[in-house]
Amino acid sequence: MKKKLEIQLPCFNKGFIVLIILLFITMTGFSQNVSISPAGALPANPAAGLDVNFTTQGLLVPRVALTASTSFLPLAAHVAGMIVYNTVSVADVVPGLYYNNGAKWIPVFPKATTTGDMLYWDGATWKSIPIGQPGQKLQLVAGVPTWVN
Repeated sequence: MKKKLEIQLPCFNKGFIVLIILLFITMTGFSQNVSISPAGALPANPAAGLDVNFTTQGLLVPRVALTASTSFLPLAAHVAGMIVYNTVSVADVVPGLYYNNGAKWIPVFPKATTTGDMLYWDGATWKSIPIGQPGQKLQLVAGVPTWVN
């Protein structure tokens, strides 16, 4: 008759090991999405990596003092997709929300310089159109809004 060889682990039993394995599978299977909400709910959309879900509070992005649109300072490098709120007026940046395209800071909401200026999209960036003079009409000339007499 053959004897059955059994290994006894002094501190662990089979139920405990199964529980650890199940916890590991659960954590790795469901740790892909994060929701920040008062109730701690799962993200509203499974494609969202982060769902910030509040109805009475806002999102406060990092506030920094940029030194120029072409300088990554005070950050360590240009990082495409980085979003910050600039707090100072210096060089070619003014307070406002900026994103980084990997080479420079771009204002999310571009500003005109004078009351009455307008902005148009040239296919790559927002361009300012200065206010026209009395009697002028705004027309598209080669796809560009232009004041004409």
